[in-house]
Amino acid sequence: MNGFADRLMIRYQDPVKVDELLVPPGDTAMTRVRRLMAAVYEPGVLEIRSTGQPVVTERHFQVPIAVPLTVRGSWEKVLPAPERTRTDLEIPSTAPVHWIDLALDLFVPTQVAPTSGALEAIGSEMVTRLTEDEFVTEFGRPGLDELLRLTGAADFRELQADSANLYHLHYAEPSPFDPAAPARRFRLSVSVLFFADFDLAAALRRLVGARHALEQASVRPDAYDGGELLAASAWLAVFPAAPGTSDPASATEEQMSGVLAAEGFVAAFEDLAIP
Repeated sequence: MNGFADRLMIRYQDPVKVDELLVPPGDTAMTRVRRLMAAVYEPGVLEIRSTGQPVVTERHFQVPIAVPLTVRGSWEKVLPAPERTRTDLEIPSTAPVHWIDLALDLFVPTQVAPTSGALEAIGSEMVTRLTEDEFVTEFGRPGLDELLRLTGAADFRELQADSANLYHLHYAEPSPFDPAAPARRFRLSVSVLFFADFDLAAALRRLVGARHALEQASVRPDAYDGGELLAASAWLAVFPAAPGTSDPASATEEQMSGVLAAEGFVAAFEDLAIP
């Protein structure tokens, strides 16, 4: 049992090592945790100011992702009476195609600050003669977008046709950030995949495929009270620490992290020689 994945599973049996995976020594800004949270929680009307040490509540190794197979078909009858039937069948997948090496559920204590206040007032005005550009100049593009959302109008022309009253929405200033306020607890699922070498293309393909499969297999709400939920899980790729080499053809840890970050993944590098 000397494979990279095997050794990492043994390593992460120790809760302390799992904590260090999420918050590496010296990461006082909680950068890795904040990147994982950003992959799931869209800021919306809340801004994360600080995070505390995550609390891991569940830890499982080698978790399968079983994606149901959807079969669509149709049956049509022309004579003597026209009939047409469409049917969707969902068949459980016979075997998992993807595996999560380490699945974590955790809570992250977080200090947040609101970025916008509550709706304070709505003023109406007869502005049917305004063009869209004039409306945006007077009320701003966010005001138009919010009004379209509230009224259900598809565009400015439909908004004018539906009603002679266009509304100016006024929001109160957000309350100031209070660092002494109780921290919120954000639930976060982290899916960890292990990669024994620096094959960036292969790692990215596996990550993208596993993420897509999990999104298909998971049921999750579309939003939380501060904004949108972007994904069912954050994804963390664990590689062996880069060997000390001057070979210009070898990718660096920084380069690997940058490519994966651009696709919404977080990278970690473990030196198994360090106990």
